[in-house]
Parts: sequence; C-alpha cells; structure tokens
Amino acid sequence: MLRAGPYPSVPPDLAARAAARGRRLLVRRRLLHRGGSLLVLLALLTLLTWAGVDQPWRPPPARTTPPVEGY
Repeated sequence: MLRAGPYPSVPPDLAARAAARGRRLLVRRRLLHRGGSLLVLLALLTLLTWAGVDQPWRPPPARTTPPVEGY
C-alpha cells in the first residue's frame, strides 16, 4: 500500500510549528508547577500562622469559675 502512490505533502514549516508548540507547553507546565508550589507554600504558611495564634492543642478555657472553699 505504501509503494502504490505518491506520499502526502508535508508542510515546510511543520518542524518549526512543532517546536513552538513544545515550547508553549513547557512554559505552561512550568507556570502551573510554580503556581501550585506557591499555593502549597501559602497554605502551609497559613496553617502554621493559625496554629501559632489559636494554639488548638491547648484545652478550652473553663466556662465557670471553680467553687471557692476555705474562705
């Protein structure tokens, strides 16, 4: 089948277009990676700031005062 007829013509700028598309994809991938890394870093910073201010590991304050004895 391949020997039967002429081959289809290939555009002369096919390699240049493929290289340009590859560069665009690479730039997009890098941008998404940096954006995702920045988002994760900001989330971690927010979590650490919240934990430092709120201190969720401490017990909640008592709602009433303890009874006074020996007064």
